[in-house]
Amino acid sequence: MRDAVRQRLVVLGVPEPTIRAVETSRKANASTTLTAPIDGVVTELGAREGSSFASGASLFRINGLRTVWVNAQIPEAKVSSVPAGSSVDATATAWPGAAFKGEVIALLPQVDPATRTLTARVALDNPGYKLSPGMFVTLDFRAPASVPQLVVPSEALIATGERTVVVAARDDGGFDVVNVTTGAEQDGRTVILSGLTEGQPIVLSGQFLVDSEASLKSTANRFDSAPDPSAPEKQP
Repeated sequence: MRDAVRQRLVVLGVPEPTIRAVETSRKANASTTLTAPIDGVVTELGAREGSSFASGASLFRINGLRTVWVNAQIPEAKVSSVPAGSSVDATATAWPGAAFKGEVIALLPQVDPATRTLTARVALDNPGYKLSPGMFVTLDFRAPASVPQLVVPSEALIATGERTVVVAARDDGGFDVVNVTTGAEQDGRTVILSGLTEGQPIVLSGQFLVDSEASLKSTANRFDSAPDPSAPEKQP
């Protein structure tokens, strides 16, 4: 019976020192000290002195601050660059010079229709409990290592509204308009998924050809319809 009573106290959450004190003194104490299972901040207090409560009622809610969650709004076009598991460096205006490490633990499957962003949930280590709920932080995402990709300067791309093209140089000194499929853009460079091959010469700044969207389209069309200089001339 003694073992059964002891096990019942353990199940009820009575601390081990209190159980040993009862075993030693063979007397029940009028009060029992409950120790929080984790470090943190009490965010909900459902018990008051002298109040009664039913079995299973929530008395306290503790937010652990050893790690904290950050909800980052990621533009829809950048989601592929921050998969789950990506490393994150964070800084907070409240703690100048302090850096916090973390990683992306989830991408929530819902797009904000107004901002066209998805929420990335980031878990940050919080040494010294410096970060508190409600603070703003700046995040620097570092995607996992991937295979090498073909990139071009972003200014070399010409978007016509219906397609994206690059002006490629021919061996004979002429130029061709090449349709390309683009990927992520970062630091002034854009990934080319298809349309170009490594080492193919292109015009690095294609934007000098146009000064408006209308002339952009006409310029691309002129390149498409330009005669082949190697073809024989027709006599009238």
